Amino acid sequence: MQIFATNLMNNEGTLKKSIEGGKWIFLNTFFQKLISAASFFILARLLLPHDFGIIAIIFILPSLMELFLSPDFSTAIIQKREDPYRYLNQIWTFNLYKSALVAILIFFGAPFIAEFFGVREAVNAIRLSSLIIILPALANPAQIFFFKNIDFKKIFIRDVSAAVAYSAVAITLAFFLKSFWALFAGNVAQLAIASSTTYSLHPFRPKISSRFKNLFSLWDYIKWLYGQGLVNKIVPSLENGLVAKMTNANQLGLFNRAKNLVSIPVSPFYNIIQRVTFPAYARLQDSHEKIKDGFLKSLHIIFFVSIPTAILFFEASHNIILVLLGPNWLDMDITLKIFGLNLIFNIFPLASTQILNAIGKPNTQFKMGLINLGLLSIFMAILIPLKGINGAAFAILLTTLCLSFITMRKIMSILKIRTREIISPMTIPIFSSLFVLFIGRIFLRILEPLGNFEFIGLVAFLGIIYILLIVLSGIFVKHGPYDTLKIIFGEIFPKKQKNG
Repeated sequence: MQIFATNLMNNEGTLKKSIEGGKWIFLNTFFQKLISAASFFILARLLLPHDFGIIAIIFILPSLMELFLSPDFSTAIIQKREDPYRYLNQIWTFNLYKSALVAILIFFGAPFIAEFFGVREAVNAIRLSSLIIILPALANPAQIFFFKNIDFKKIFIRDVSAAVAYSAVAITLAFFLKSFWALFAGNVAQLAIASSTTYSLHPFRPKISSRFKNLFSLWDYIKWLYGQGLVNKIVPSLENGLVAKMTNANQLGLFNRAKNLVSIPVSPFYNIIQRVTFPAYARLQDSHEKIKDGFLKSLHIIFFVSIPTAILFFEASHNIILVLLGPNWLDMDITLKIFGLNLIFNIFPLASTQILNAIGKPNTQFKMGLINLGLLSIFMAILIPLKGINGAAFAILLTTLCLSFITMRKIMSILKIRTREIISPMTIPIFSSLFVLFIGRIFLRILEPLGNFEFIGLVAFLGIIYILLIVLSGIFVKHGPYDTLKIIFGEIFPKKQKNG
């Protein structure tokens, strides 16, 4: 990844900003996931999978309707290197008008939605879900500068404050209400804090402006981004909608939380790839050689975290559920294993998304999204009636496999990457993970049965062995992600120079 290639990037300003931004994105996602995971583990013992399933159903329509009326002007401005100020008032006004329209439609359509999914008890919550659309639209549109200038420290403040608000409200109310309303209130609090915080982080104050003509100049670019966003947003809504309709809210809660649980260890690294590389690549869009170097280094990082995480969830899903969530969630065991495997095959689509957008090929990424949507729809329609949420998870795995093959071939063609250059980043993480798995199975035979604390201690011990193997491979074999990780660590925590 270009932000990690200090010895191959001439644009030092972009490098420093990107690595600094990467640090804050990592901290942002780490603390968000830490807070989110801790609150989920508490809420999972206070509430039932059914409650989480109802919340997933409530948010299906608002997220879909909001996206249908929400072109991605912000990303277009970043890529096109335009002065954002001339667009801010119009973007803010457009979002307000759009949100008001969506809120009205949701309010009057709530009874039909509740009836369709069989959750009549949630009709009032569905009506109030219009807040999920209105609150983000009220945010300061100048937050675009946080992304354009790679100033992710401010995003850290915004997002972590919102995550704390969610946890505080949801957990407090869960103790008293014991229902999905605690989760609903937590989500509303999260969005309210996130929107209000943007005004303390930037001095710009938006005004109503209906001069939308300025926005039309961005349409040639955003039409593809709009299509991408639409397809990408439809995918999780399609997953949740089909699972909810073909099974029930309880099964949807298990499915939704299994997918979320697998992402916890890897999402801090994934977010760096997704959120930092786009502005970095956009600044270097004319240099495919530098982007290629950055892409290969990003693979080092993603393989480093994804492969051992996938093996952990596949091998120890039962223990993970019992330790973190409790026996009410054991029905997600096989689903969790499948999502663990999906981590590995999702690597190439994940790493390539921002490259296609940054080099001015959003139409290609849009077509990839359509392929993803089409395959997923077919596989889920066939497999959910046969195997329930396990079938849904397997449908996602099959879709990811197909998309990974297509994406890899496309990126290799654009950036002139050879097959051995793709294989190289995965070899050391694979061998190290398999060795750790072998050691782990030996310890399990000796120590079984394991209590909760013994299991956590064993996972931590094996994690240390894995990292040690990565370091030793880098030092003695001169191969693997060690050099890239060393560069990142050195840039994030630079050595202080002695005076004199």
